[in-house]
Amino acid sequence: MQAYLFHFRNRTSCKPECHAMKPFKDRGKRARRLRVLLYILLRKTRVFKGSPQQFLRLTLDSFLAQLNLNQDIPFLFVAVFVGLVTGYVAVVFHESILFISSMLFFGRSLTAAPDFRSLYDMVLLPLIPAAGGLFVGLYNAYVVKERLGHGLASVIKAVAQNNGLIGSRQWIHKTITSVVSIATGGGGGREAPIAQVGAALGSSVAQKLHFTAGRTRSLLGCGAAAGIASVFNAPLGGVMFAVEVILGDFSVHTFSPIVVAAVVGTVLSRSYLGVSPTFQVPEYSLISNFELVLYFLLGVLAGLSAVFFIRAFYAIEEWFQRLEKRFDIPVWAMPALGGLLCGMVCMWLPALYGFSYEVIERALNGSVSWQTMAGVYFLKPVVAAFTVGSGGSGGMFAPAMKMGAMLGGMFGNIVNTLFPGMTAVSGAYALVGMGALTAGIMRAPLTVILILFEITGQYEIVLPIMFAAVTSSLVARLGYQHTMESYVLEKEGVRVGFGIALSIAGSIGVRDVMRKNFIRFTDSTSVENIIDVFHNTPESNFFVITSDGCFVGMIRLEEMSVLLGDGSFAGISAGDVVKKDVPFLADTAKLDEALKLFEISDYTMLPVIETESGRLVGIVKQDEAFSYYRKQMNIYSADRTESPA
Repeated sequence: MQAYLFHFRNRTSCKPECHAMKPFKDRGKRARRLRVLLYILLRKTRVFKGSPQQFLRLTLDSFLAQLNLNQDIPFLFVAVFVGLVTGYVAVVFHESILFISSMLFFGRSLTAAPDFRSLYDMVLLPLIPAAGGLFVGLYNAYVVKERLGHGLASVIKAVAQNNGLIGSRQWIHKTITSVVSIATGGGGGREAPIAQVGAALGSSVAQKLHFTAGRTRSLLGCGAAAGIASVFNAPLGGVMFAVEVILGDFSVHTFSPIVVAAVVGTVLSRSYLGVSPTFQVPEYSLISNFELVLYFLLGVLAGLSAVFFIRAFYAIEEWFQRLEKRFDIPVWAMPALGGLLCGMVCMWLPALYGFSYEVIERALNGSVSWQTMAGVYFLKPVVAAFTVGSGGSGGMFAPAMKMGAMLGGMFGNIVNTLFPGMTAVSGAYALVGMGALTAGIMRAPLTVILILFEITGQYEIVLPIMFAAVTSSLVARLGYQHTMESYVLEKEGVRVGFGIALSIAGSIGVRDVMRKNFIRFTDSTSVENIIDVFHNTPESNFFVITSDGCFVGMIRLEEMSVLLGDGSFAGISAGDVVKKDVPFLADTAKLDEALKLFEISDYTMLPVIETESGRLVGIVKQDEAFSYYRKQMNIYSADRTESPA
């Protein structure tokens, strides 16, 4: 008993000391666990037949596989990371252009004519864009060792043909060349390059984390959306740009991470660049309903101007290509030649420089002269082609906006003169013209409408912008089949639509993809039999034919839900409940038609009908069609990779 009391007293008296020693014991346990872990790794490295770098890479791959970031919730965190990094890159991109251009041009007014007595104006001004072009040419030739892809066309091609895979360092190269090209007075804009940089960055992250092809394309879209959202301070426009222009995919699982990335990118850019809209303009509104007729005419003119822009740009680019071959000019010298020509034009009309939006803001406020508006309207596609078409870097978003604002400003001055009491001031027409011409060039009216609303904060003028943008897109499509991106891809033998390489899918017949074993009923089959099959099979879509095999329609889950809800089936046959207005494929159709139908409809199965007899010969399932298409794309990409060797 005394021994027990002695032992109890000792435990009681040392209790504070035991509490004090507990953190040290915990640290000792953590240290022992760490030593055990290091010992296990050491044993593995001794068994592993390879370099330490390979061992580390395999260990990291195993860790990423355990995280399983392909799941929806973890993937959103990756989208946040891409939006964050792209936002930072966009801020650096914007500030670098501003800093370099202010140093080179000494805060020169972009409305002043050149001084003939100034050595700087007459000699150095043309040479600054030439020097920028020379740097870009040498950088591409000796650092990148290839010509970087043509604007957004390379991104769209990567989505359609290469599962969204872009070179892991391309975003760095594109950032450097675009900043130098634009800041030294090139004629391109900064919006498309930052979208391309964001897309390449998203693709690089996806490749590092070993994402699936679908996730890689989604993360590419996240980067593009965050880039546009950051540079324009327009998250809605950035999201719509990614899904309408880049991916062509409006599904929810694609849409959600893109929204997250765009929001994060916008918040970050606002913390550095401010929260105010890109352009400060007065409040404009529709003065009278008669103005809608005038905005329709402006949309028609914008569509025709978009065709002029595209044709002029590529005519000059192809002239550069012929010049290079005819005189055997080095590839690295072509951007310098284009920069020199651009500088010689821009010195007489500084509003053409790509690094400044001053002339747009002045046009939106109605304070640009007729001569400047006409000059920028006709020469902007020329100087953009001098820079980008010769091998320099830059986008077509800002040039299209400048040209459209000048068109709208001139049109507004005319209608103000003809109908002084019935029309808004010229600035309102400049704003609508800017959106309409950009929509005509991009063929993406929804993107343009949202971006213009966000960069101006003008809600009252949205109705005319919508009307003119859609009109311009339709007129441009009728006047010329190509956009800025599709022209380049068509020359490479690639037809793209809905995020699909139509040139590849167009060579595959639906008979190669369709399945012949599927559930079908005649139109006289009783509903009781159909419901019995529904409960005993995993299928929820059934096809209905006549007694001689001709296609009648489909019974989908919606029709089955109605039947199960009613509960009374007596005397009802398949012909009474079948849905007859169903999209179908002819047996001679190609896979591209099936993929487009799946994208624009909510059907997951499509019937294949024999052209001559109208008989149902098979069905095409959405997942199988896209799986077959991706498999063929992988084979095509592998062949392209091996062919140079």
